[in-house]
Amino acid sequence: MVAFTAAQRKLKGLTMCGISGIVHFGNSKQPIAESLCRMADQMRNRGPDGEGFLLMHRTQEKPNSFFGDDSSPETKHTLTSKYSGKHIKEAFRLPAHAGFAHRRLSIIDLSHQGHQPMCTSDRRYWIIYNGEIYNYLDIKSRLTFLGCSFSGKSDTEVLLNAYVQWGPDCLQKLNGMFAFSIWDDVEKTLFCARDRIGIKPFYYTFQNSQFIFASDIKTLIESGLYKPEPNLEGVYHAMSFGVSPRSMTAFKDVFALQQGHWMRIEPYGEVTQKCYWSLPVGTQDLSMDQQSASNLLEEAIHKSVERRLVSDVPVGTFMSGGIDSTTISAIASQKHPGIKAFTLAFNNSSDLDELKQAKSTAALYPLEHIVDIVEPQISLDTISDMVRCYEEPFYSLSPNFVVSKLASKHSMKVVLSGLGGDELFAGYSYYKWARSWRLLNLFSPFLNFVSPIMGEKGSKLKEMFQVKSPDRLHSVLHSKFSEKEKNHLFENSFVQNFNSIEYLHNLYVGEKMRFTDPIEAFNYMDMMNYLGNHHLYRMDQFSMRFSIEARFPYLDHELVELSFRIPSCLKLNKNTNKFILREVAKKYVHSSNLNMRKKGFGLPVKNWMQGPLKNLVSETIKNLSNRDFINRKEVDKCTRQFFEGNSNYTKLWSLVSLELWFNEFFESAKH
Repeated sequence: MVAFTAAQRKLKGLTMCGISGIVHFGNSKQPIAESLCRMADQMRNRGPDGEGFLLMHRTQEKPNSFFGDDSSPETKHTLTSKYSGKHIKEAFRLPAHAGFAHRRLSIIDLSHQGHQPMCTSDRRYWIIYNGEIYNYLDIKSRLTFLGCSFSGKSDTEVLLNAYVQWGPDCLQKLNGMFAFSIWDDVEKTLFCARDRIGIKPFYYTFQNSQFIFASDIKTLIESGLYKPEPNLEGVYHAMSFGVSPRSMTAFKDVFALQQGHWMRIEPYGEVTQKCYWSLPVGTQDLSMDQQSASNLLEEAIHKSVERRLVSDVPVGTFMSGGIDSTTISAIASQKHPGIKAFTLAFNNSSDLDELKQAKSTAALYPLEHIVDIVEPQISLDTISDMVRCYEEPFYSLSPNFVVSKLASKHSMKVVLSGLGGDELFAGYSYYKWARSWRLLNLFSPFLNFVSPIMGEKGSKLKEMFQVKSPDRLHSVLHSKFSEKEKNHLFENSFVQNFNSIEYLHNLYVGEKMRFTDPIEAFNYMDMMNYLGNHHLYRMDQFSMRFSIEARFPYLDHELVELSFRIPSCLKLNKNTNKFILREVAKKYVHSSNLNMRKKGFGLPVKNWMQGPLKNLVSETIKNLSNRDFINRKEVDKCTRQFFEGNSNYTKLWSLVSLELWFNEFFESAKH
């Protein structure tokens, strides 16, 4: 295990988990324990180290605590002796107005003191919580000064008391990643919140006068109280971005609590939602010079990495050959010599392989470099597993699934990821379009004549040149299918009312938001739509699939706020992407990492589709073509273009994924 400083050993109580619950409105009540038990079982990978349950009654004096099969002996003894706790199965026939189910993945303080659901000493407030509050010791000191007392050492207890002391304002004081719910047994209200960046997930649905929530959509379905149905509008948008723009999902009546928001559920179903933090658009300090920006960024990265290295279980890093993850891995190895760094390598896939660059930096530091060669094949079981983790149709397959599985084989429970560097510091090639978007409209009339002979590229350019704002340009660049293509794909006249580009603009930007420049607009949209909707949720799903907690140093909200203060000219400097991050990285990574052409973190899906997955693609596309809402001619066209080499694989795989998604979540659910 990695060694810790004396100060770090004092940090006890951080826990990653799965949370779920059910709340009935008004005076209605019915047995819900069996549903809660099923939900907990579905979340077992999210928290194999323990489980706990709570049933609440509007007329009974105090809630009842229950344990499950995976509760520790200590927990069972404590609940039985202190709260007359019983096994959750004994409550299957008992009616209740509300209930919680919690799964625990212990990271720090592995004792039963961190057991959830957790209550205040008077048993009025009860919490279930998934996440980490990195500054919880500072908050605990403030609460102690104000007269609060604590029985344990967990950040859960600190978070609960912070809410009791400050209400929703406590969220402004937290530095961390979190999703939690707090039940007030006097007011009979439920308070729910999600962290600023949206690292930890929170999904919910209203069904038959009840509010059901969970850490993922699969768990909502497993409750048996929600019958999954596709949401055509969500599917329509997902075909562009690989995920529906939150709070919408591709499931009818299922929503995500947006990042930086809280919500309160009143006894009779009234809902209040409020945004407590948003990305600090318009805060660029144009007087900041390169040296100041570099110093501030380096200091912020060090501070963020140190916060995320605290653990009583093994910690590793995901390290590709790019500068984001290699810089994080290098700094982490300086603070914790011997840390394990995991890299995927690819034979005969030079456009993906970054092993040479990763090895070059790994050789400079006291870390254990673990490399896994991805074989030129993939099992159908693995694809099915990925589809369940994605939970919506997606245009590719996930390397995060593969590298998380690798880390799990080496007994990792915590990993650091370089996610966020590209989105905050203009790391993608399309940022170069941002600087010239105002000129694009001038060429729009010309494109009307030449785009027909340019085929698919001409249509894309035409769409780009006609946009009215940089955020819309970002959405067009990200879209796998154009609005015209989607209108042809779906055999439903209702889709004519949908427009993904305008929907995103109205949802995230509106008419009042003003960007300092187009680069900032791209940063904002990357954080909201690309990272916030896709990357973070899928990273959570794939790491938690193997009971691993992923931590993201670049997404510390203080570092995010700093990144928006750094002038855009220091992010995209002439033709150099991530210029200011590169200036910091120069001190830590090998020169080959800095000089490498950006490859991205991916799997050789295109090669697989032309080889070992060719039969799967053909059969799946055939099944999709037979669905009554799909235009078979458009599907055939997309398939033909791919195998003729005239189209990117992502379009065809989006269609394959759409059929696999339908089969996984709707067809199999009928049996």
